[in-house]
Order: sequence, then C-alpha cells, then structure tokens
Amino acid sequence: MTNVPLQGLRVLDFGQGVAGPYCAQLLGDHGADVIKIEPPRGDWCRTLGAQAASGFTGAFISVNRNKRALCLDLKHAEAVRIARILALKADVVLESFRPGVMERLGLGYEALRKENPKLVYCDVTGFGASGPNIDLPATDSTMQAYGGLMSINGELDGEPLRVGNVVSDMLAGMNAFSGVLLALLSRGASGVGRRTSVSLLDSIVAFQAPTISEYLVTGKAPRRVGNQHPLSAAAGVYRTSNGAISFTVMERKWTRFCSGLALDRLIDDPRFSTSGARQNNRDALREVLVPMFLAKSTEEWLAILRGMDLNCAPINAYPALLKDPQVVHNGLLQSISHAGEPNLPTLRNPVRLEDEPARLARPPRKGEHSNDILARELGFSAGEIEALNASGAAYQADGATS
Repeated sequence: MTNVPLQGLRVLDFGQGVAGPYCAQLLGDHGADVIKIEPPRGDWCRTLGAQAASGFTGAFISVNRNKRALCLDLKHAEAVRIARILALKADVVLESFRPGVMERLGLGYEALRKENPKLVYCDVTGFGASGPNIDLPATDSTMQAYGGLMSINGELDGEPLRVGNVVSDMLAGMNAFSGVLLALLSRGASGVGRRTSVSLLDSIVAFQAPTISEYLVTGKAPRRVGNQHPLSAAAGVYRTSNGAISFTVMERKWTRFCSGLALDRLIDDPRFSTSGARQNNRDALREVLVPMFLAKSTEEWLAILRGMDLNCAPINAYPALLKDPQVVHNGLLQSISHAGEPNLPTLRNPVRLEDEPARLARPPRKGEHSNDILARELGFSAGEIEALNASGAAYQADGATS
C-alpha cells in the first residue's frame, strides 16, 4: 500500500493566477501527476510580484511546484485537439477561465464526460458559474471589496482596508482542493466522476461566516474596529513599552484576567460584567488597560498572560516569524533544490499525513516539458512536434526562460 495517497492520479491544470494553480499544487503535493497547460505567453502569475534570481516570482513559486508544463495556444484547432486528448486521459480537469470559455472550445464538462465518464471536473470562477456578474473580471482586490471583507477591515470607523494577501484566491484554491477530493471519493463509490464548482465570491463570503452570522442575528452591520477583536473584549492589540502585543480574554477567563492584573474592581462592574457589556463599553475598558500595558515590555506581558493561560502573541513580522522556534520546529519553510540552479524557498503543504513523504519539485519553466509530454504521453514524432512548435500551436521554451 502506497503512502502517497494520490499517486497515479492524472490532473490537467488549465488554471492561471493563484486559485486554480494552488488547488493543482495541493493535489501534486500528495502525489498527483499534474500537467500545467499554459498559453505561449505563460501564466500571468509568472509576472506577479518581483522576479528572483531564479527567474521565478515568489507568487509563482508559491502555487506551482510539483507540476510539468505544456504550452498550448488554444486559439489553434490542433492545440485544442491535443488538450482534448489529454483531458480524456485525465482523472481531474481543473480550469479557471470565465464561464463559457471551455465550453466554446469543446473542453467543457458535458462534452468531456461523454467520453470520459469517470472525469472529475473542477471550475474555479470569480463570481460563480451563472448569474448577472459572470462576465466581469475578478481578482482578489476586486473580491475583497465586493465580497465584504474590506468593509470590516480597517481602523476604528476609518477607511476600509485591503488585507495584504490574496485572500479569496487562496481560500478558493483550498476549497477547490476539498471539492476535488470529495468528487474523487464519490467516484470511488460510484465509478462515475462529478463536477465541482468554486468561486472567489463564495469562498470569501463563507470565510466571514462568524461576522456575517453575527450581523444576521443582531441586525447590526459590524463597525471597523481596527486591531480590536470584533466579537470579544478585552481583546486586540495593545502597545507595550517596547512594541505591541495581541491578546484575547475569553468569557470564562475574565475573572482570572482581572484578578491576575489586580483589577478585581472590574469583575462586578456592570459595564464589564458580561461579554456583551464589555463589547458595548470597549472604550471605557481600554482607558483602564492602555496605560497598564504601556508600563511593561512585550516580553514581560507575554510571560504574565501566558502564566494565566490566556491567548496572547507578539506581533511577528516575517523576519521574526520565519525564525520563530515553533515555525522552525513545524518545518513550514522548505527549500526546493534543482541541479545547477539556485534553491527556491517555499512553504510546505499545511496538510500532513502520517508517513507520507514530502514532494518538492521546483515549478516548471514555461513550456519546459512540452516536447516531452507530446512525445511520451501522446506519441507525437519529432517531426510532428517540430511542426506544432513552428505553427505556434505548441511551444517548447528555452531552458533559461521562465
């Protein structure tokens, strides 16, 4: 019995950007053979962010390891024919085009399942597979605004703020990964594949379930509360004598917190005696706590609060985070080596299975495996491959090109 759960699974990844490729990478991390289909210009994620000495951007490295790359220009009928042959041999087809694009190419789910009934098909869209907005372009910045996240993020009653990461894409990629696994599980029982659909909009709205549910229960739209906790007090970020600390006092630990800081007078104060009362009187509570926290260092406060078994943490910037003893112990930062090339830093897959060996193959360069896939997987002759490349239907990149 293999310790690599998805070994032998063939995935055809038409995704570009972050969401679709991240899903495909997660599948590849667990053993799937992933073929990345790109246009001759390459996945636009190859130009997202700063390019490192390796020729890759950090964004591209982060979502494209453990894949082989085939460049096909789907504007050419012969390229579409090749893509279709590969799709009919695949276990999973993953795409992130706008709705209707794959159908117009004859590569949609309904067209493929007729000849490959075991196919699992995953589409990742911006707004969904149907509805009034399906033709609109969607990026994470768009979705953080449209999907409500920016409305709750920002300083107290200040301007809305974008979270400094591609939130909706990463969430959608993880949701797509879950959907594909569910469809594969279903196929194992029925012998028939299924379609799974994920959108950036659905992912970012579902991500906000606690705060949206709070709104639905109370009828009150949440205020932006900056570094305070939206659902709890005392909580949030407080300045210390040499920095800042974040902590949260859960309801059951309120008495412990007050007694430990010699603030027993607050325990029965009607303004602070319940969680709801403390949230309604945040400003008054902060007037008490702000000068107290300024009197000691971050390190002192961590020792005090951890001594009371309270949730607390320093505000780690990336340089400190990646050297943190727990992060190091967990092995989150990995290095991908490739003969004759600079090592590439990467973050390991957060899902680990017992006894599963790690897979860390560097991301492919644009068209790096085109000729090999056409020859080995599809049986094209050297002359046929040369003709495909000459026509522009396929593309084999120079090994030094990313």
